[in-house]
Amino acid sequence: VTNDVAWEDSLMIGLEGALLGCAYNALSCRSCGLIVGFILYSASSDLAYLRGFFCFFKDSILCYVLKKQMIIEASKVNFPAVTLKE
Repeated sequence: VTNDVAWEDSLMIGLEGALLGCAYNALSCRSCGLIVGFILYSASSDLAYLRGFFCFFKDSILCYVLKKQMIIEASKVNFPAVTLKE
């Protein structure tokens, strides 16, 4: 994570979707203010392995490809298929 991403101090509670009932801190972009991910604080047992990790929304980030020395959208990078339910 770079200095361009801020960790919000206040905890949020998921009211729907994959984070239903989870407490988390939002990660936001300092430049545009958009939420780009989260850090789980409290979660059900099936998401417990994600606690403490920086989880980013793929559509909200850029990646730096070392070998090609270029920046591209994460949505154009092949990541292993993983969902919050796994």
